[in-house]
Amino acid sequence: MNYKTILNLIKKYPKKRGFLPNPVKKIFNKHYLDNRQNFLSQLSESWLHFSIDDRKKINKTLEVGAGTLNHLKYEIKKHYDIIEPKSFLFINSKYIKFINNSFKDIKLTPNNNYDRIISCAVLEHIIDLPDYLYTSSLKLKKKGYQQHSIPCEGYPMWDILWFLFSGMLFKLKYGYSFKYIQKHEHVNNFDEIKTLISFFYKEVKVSFSYPFYNKYLSFYANIKFSKPNKKNIRLYKIMKKQILIQQSVKTK
Repeated sequence: MNYKTILNLIKKYPKKRGFLPNPVKKIFNKHYLDNRQNFLSQLSESWLHFSIDDRKKINKTLEVGAGTLNHLKYEIKKHYDIIEPKSFLFINSKYIKFINNSFKDIKLTPNNNYDRIISCAVLEHIIDLPDYLYTSSLKLKKKGYQQHSIPCEGYPMWDILWFLFSGMLFKLKYGYSFKYIQKHEHVNNFDEIKTLISFFYKEVKVSFSYPFYNKYLSFYANIKFSKPNKKNIRLYKIMKKQILIQQSVKTK
């Protein structure tokens, strides 16, 4: 992987969320919760959940961005920890009894602890994705892996899906463009996510959803990866130091 390409990508982080007008800010939490419980959202996102595999073989799982705990119904109920900073999303969930530990940040979880780390439609939201990929590598057991389902953000079929479902419903219900929510929430596109994962991990496998099973014409993708690349992780730390030095010089 080209050093300059990855350095320029890492320089984008941490990203800033898109602007939200005040009227949209006021309804944001309500919309977020309603959207997670909406039948059409659950139906369109079902592939995200089904594509997370190996449920029977795993002892300890960490789910990132667990939200309303809607993924729990697809899981075998073994040791299950979650990361979710917005506790209002899961506090009344019927699945909360299956949670062993909840954390607000992955940095608070124990190292070398998990057989797998998973998420559904989360990586596109993380404003410092390189830092997440580095930190999460410390949390896996030696033979552990990560598996994350994401939208094919940045490609035509995903744009069509969110416009027809979330976009039109939001406009009809609240009178505002859903683009504000999209730009605020989805800070990473598919290519950025895939490139960074391939930098931090040696083994990466990508599968695509319907309708045409490629990134251009699919709604979603599932990325399964393992074996942290220790050489590139050391390189990342050097890059971060260089970036911080450059930023401090600019501010003087």
